[in-house]
Amino acid sequence: MVVGMTLLLAIHLCYTYPSLASWKIPTSLGTAAPQNATAISNTPVANDDLPCKKLVGGEDVLVVMRTGATEIKDKLPAHLNSTFQCYNDYIIFSDYEEGFEGHHVHDLLADVENDVKETHPDFALWRRLRENGRESLDDSELSGAVSRESGSVGKMGNEGWKLDKWKFLPMATRTLDMYPDKKWYVFVEPDTYLMWSNLLDWLHRLDPTESLYYGSEVQIDKDIFAHGGSSFVISNPALQKAAKLYQENAADWHALTSAHWAGDCILGKALAETGTPLTWAWPMFQGGNPHTMDFKETKPDGRNLWCAPALSYHHLSPSEIESMFAFEQEWLRVMQSHKEKSGVAPGYISWRQHERMRIHHQDVFRSYVLPATATGERHGWSNLSPDLRAGTQNSTLSKCRNMCENSRGCVQYALADMGCFFSEEGKLGQAAEGVQAGWLEDRMRASADEHGVCERKVMSWTVT
Repeated sequence: MVVGMTLLLAIHLCYTYPSLASWKIPTSLGTAAPQNATAISNTPVANDDLPCKKLVGGEDVLVVMRTGATEIKDKLPAHLNSTFQCYNDYIIFSDYEEGFEGHHVHDLLADVENDVKETHPDFALWRRLRENGRESLDDSELSGAVSRESGSVGKMGNEGWKLDKWKFLPMATRTLDMYPDKKWYVFVEPDTYLMWSNLLDWLHRLDPTESLYYGSEVQIDKDIFAHGGSSFVISNPALQKAAKLYQENAADWHALTSAHWAGDCILGKALAETGTPLTWAWPMFQGGNPHTMDFKETKPDGRNLWCAPALSYHHLSPSEIESMFAFEQEWLRVMQSHKEKSGVAPGYISWRQHERMRIHHQDVFRSYVLPATATGERHGWSNLSPDLRAGTQNSTLSKCRNMCENSRGCVQYALADMGCFFSEEGKLGQAAEGVQAGWLEDRMRASADEHGVCERKVMSWTVT
C-alpha cells in the first residue's frame, strides 16, 4: 500500500491530479448515494495515529469555537469526533453553560451587564435557557444539521442568531482570560472546516508579535471586517487591544451591538479602532462549501481561488465536516509517506514539490469533489445545474445526458419537474427531493485541466 501511495504522489507532483489512493466516497453525499459508493468509517481514528498529530506549531495556536444552544447538539459532535482531535488547545463558547459529551461549554454572555441581559429583547432566549436549560427549546428552534446562508442582513427572525451578535466582544476578553499567552487565536463556527495542516504552515511564516487580523473580507457601510463563518485569525497583541477597548467602554459597545446585526462587524470595528485593520485573506479563507461553491472564482484585482492554498470552508453539514477531515488526514498520510520513503532532506525538495504538498483549492476539487461525481447518476440529488432546456419537461435522465453529450461545453446535467438542466461548470451539489443528476466524467476532468499548471506566485500564500 505504501509503495502505491508513494507512486501516486510521485505522479501527483508531476502535475497530474489522481484521486487519493485510499479515498472513499462518503455516505454524507446524500441518502440516495449510488449503490457502488463505499462509505468512510465513522469510527474516530485513534488520536495518536492521526497524521495531524505529527504537525508542528499547534502549541502556539488556540482554536475558539463559537456556537449556541440551538445548534450544539446537531453540529458540535462532528468536531469532537474529528477536528478537535488535532488541536492542542481549544475553547467551546456558547450562550449556555453546560457539560457536553465530556467537554465544558462556557456561557459567553454571563458577564454582559445585567440590565442588558435582563431587559433586552435579544436576550429572551438566553433568559429562557438560564431558567429551564436546553430542554426548553422547541424542535422548530433547533438548527438541524443543514447549514444555510444568512442572507444580506442576517437571520433576523432567528432567536439564536439575534443572540449570537452579542458574543464577539465578550469572546475576546474571555479568550484572553483563559489563554493569555497564545501567539494566535483562530475563531471558528460549527459549520466551518479549518484546514489545520495548512493553517499551521501559514502561521509560522507570520510575526505573532505584530498586531494582526486576517480573514475573508466583508463590508457593511464603511466597515471592513472578517466574515465570522469563514473563520478568522487574530494575533495576541491585536486581541489584547480589542479586549481592553471593550472592557473600558462596555456600555457604549453594547449600545452599538444593539443597533447592529453583525457581531463579526462589531469586533472588526473594535480592532480597527485600536489600529488593527483587517488584512484581506481571501481566497485562502472561504465562505463556501466545496460541494456547491464556484472553484473558478476570481477577484478584479487578480486574486484566483483555484490556485490558492485552502485554509477554511463554510456551511458544511456535520457529515461533510467528517468527510473533509478524513480527506485531509488521507492527504497528510500520502505526503508524510512520500517524505519518509524518499530519504531526501526537506531542503532538497523543489519549490513545486513543496507547494504541491499543501492542499490548494484545486486539490480539493480534483481529489475530493471529482471522485464523488464519478460514481454514477444520483437520484434525490441536485448538482445545481442552472440552464433549463425549453421543451424537456417529459424527458428522462438518459435523454438529458444525451443532450449534454451533444452540447459543446456541457459537463453535467440534471432532471427535475421543469425538465433538463445543464451546466458548463462542474459542481457536486446536494441532496434534493424530486431531482436526478449526472456528470460527464471525462469532461469534468478536462474542464479542471483547462486551468493548466499553476505558477509559483499564485500557488503560495496570498498573505505572508
